[in-house]
Amino acid sequence: MIEAVIAQVPASLAAFGGRIAAGVDRPGTQSLSTLRSRAAFDAVIDGFGRPFGPADRRAVVSLWTQSYLAALIIPYFTALSRLGQALPIAFDRTGFECDEAGTISRFLLSDAEPPLAGSEAALAPLVDEHLRPFFDLCHAHSGVSRRVLWTNAGVAADVTLRALNLDAGLAAPIAAQAEACLSRCDADAFGRCPLAQAFAAGERRRRVCCMRYRLPGIASCGAACPVDHPKAPC
Repeated sequence: MIEAVIAQVPASLAAFGGRIAAGVDRPGTQSLSTLRSRAAFDAVIDGFGRPFGPADRRAVVSLWTQSYLAALIIPYFTALSRLGQALPIAFDRTGFECDEAGTISRFLLSDAEPPLAGSEAALAPLVDEHLRPFFDLCHAHSGVSRRVLWTNAGVAADVTLRALNLDAGLAAPIAAQAEACLSRCDADAFGRCPLAQAFAAGERRRRVCCMRYRLPGIASCGAACPVDHPKAPC
């Protein structure tokens, strides 16, 4: 299953889309649930933030989550759109590997075959079982706003859907569910999904700034940023 998902990831997203593997139960695997510990969370973020020196901790965490979310959301939406299946990525049942720079290099998933996802429940493993608890702990440990984090996730989802559409076109009805989740079509069931709040109405501009411009050596996101600042755009 996981190999089939990786094979379907658009080439433009392959750098992040291949960071999943089976084997959450194998010896030595860390569970994401360990990040509920402030000490464990800080150890990862300290490694990631070291190149930025005494930078805004919230900005460091926000930037770290952008890589995390890309590695999570790209294969998740690929599995939905190409295989009609939801990956088993509940936060407390997912493992991870982290490189020396503090970046999540791979998520380790259950070997169990996931169910077909042809209804609103297709997004629950991502939104309710993973993102909500993950954002809660990020907020608790660093003070970064949940709105910033949901916007980061919405942007990752939007980029993924656009790449999938360009690559080969999404398969219905998963396409309609994902598009509705991002408020691209009229569907009350998804209108309340936090991912739908990523962008200002009718614009490709984020509703909430990710604060990356506060980090030395990191370019801004240009026209997508809602904040005016002197940094050069990406």
